[in-house]
Amino acid sequence: MIRWDSALAAAATLVARGPAVHRAMAEVVREAPAYQNKRFPLSPLPLTVSETAALEFSRAAEDYVRLLNKIVRLYQTEEQVRRWYRLDPAAEALVLADRRLADQVQVCRLDGYLEQGTERPYLLENNADAPAGSLFTGRINQIVAEVLERLGVDLGPASPLTYTSEHALLDVLGWPEHVAILQPAGAVTRESSEMAAAFTAAGVDAYVADPRDLRVTRGRVHFGGRPADACWNKLNTAPWRALTADGGFVARWLDAVQTDSFTHVNPFGARYVAESKLSLALPQEPRFAELFSDEERALVARLLPWTRRVAKDAPGVDGTALLYDDLIERPHRYVLKEPYDIRGDGVTIGRAVSRTGWEDAIIAGLSDGHVAQAHIPPTAYPTIGPDHPSITAMPVTFDTYVMRGRVLGFGSKAGLNPRLNVFQGGQKLAVRVIGDVSP
Repeated sequence: MIRWDSALAAAATLVARGPAVHRAMAEVVREAPAYQNKRFPLSPLPLTVSETAALEFSRAAEDYVRLLNKIVRLYQTEEQVRRWYRLDPAAEALVLADRRLADQVQVCRLDGYLEQGTERPYLLENNADAPAGSLFTGRINQIVAEVLERLGVDLGPASPLTYTSEHALLDVLGWPEHVAILQPAGAVTRESSEMAAAFTAAGVDAYVADPRDLRVTRGRVHFGGRPADACWNKLNTAPWRALTADGGFVARWLDAVQTDSFTHVNPFGARYVAESKLSLALPQEPRFAELFSDEERALVARLLPWTRRVAKDAPGVDGTALLYDDLIERPHRYVLKEPYDIRGDGVTIGRAVSRTGWEDAIIAGLSDGHVAQAHIPPTAYPTIGPDHPSITAMPVTFDTYVMRGRVLGFGSKAGLNPRLNVFQGGQKLAVRVIGDVSP
């Protein structure tokens, strides 16, 4: 998957250039648009990926999103599946009412690792609620490409799978006249503000709005008095659930998503069902095997780590010991995940916490319906500091942006914290897919 020949040659060249790298990075960043919600060092060395491998993986990732769409349909039609997810009444009502886009996961970021030693790509979870980086990932790729060009470092032609789009979300939304980007007042991220500005520059009336300001008047949706033909819901599902404690808020949204002139992206089925970590376990649960084809189960076995809902009577990863006993005795095998979280706060890695912390996470998992997932060690990749060019090998993610069912490109996060997240001390990496497929 990784083009190590290109990566190592470029890394050696960049380190040899010394202070010139810092000057080029500073110049390009000074001229570039905003590209981060939280400050982090930006490495001038992109994660280099083979186009051939990326294309093969993209086909599997697109198949997986189609499977997520099916899981949303199963939630809508199968009572046993709805009971298994245990959504609260407000969430269930929103999922069943928001059918304008039916079962489609319109936008998602599939977060994954390239397994250490094999570089086998795994999908660890699906971010379909408000995937960060939809705008900034392309900007990061462009910044690093410009730095390399100024320094005369040639990685070869970039594949179309190198993500650069500023308007991919407008394509998903259908370029409506009025677009609301939803975030609570006082908690607006830089990316949301930049997205509104980019969409406005493209000729769309785009603005950031608080979802609590929604009103439906004479068949038209408004936020704070401004019309909206569509909205991009940038609230993560975890904080969104807090808002649904207000029955009036839920009623207004039920009215809105059934309004013909309004499109909600992502729909609530994508957010509450496909986004849930339980969707990683559903197609692997023996009790639901009959709901999936042999091909779908083979796809899951290829792409996902072993995942189960935490229960005392469930078998563990090796199929012999019970999961509860195995979690207690072999924490290094597992990661525990809440169904919804933000910035990695709901993830507990067995080999990275104290015994007490791990046992507390198991107890919470049993009572609150969390999942246990087999631990996948990530591949490390060289990162270069822009101030004093030197190489630091860091574990990295390999994240896939899928919009309207099609892979548009990839992003990556690097860090030395066991939870690879910008808000856990990590940083973003550019990803360059290097063309090696003949036209």
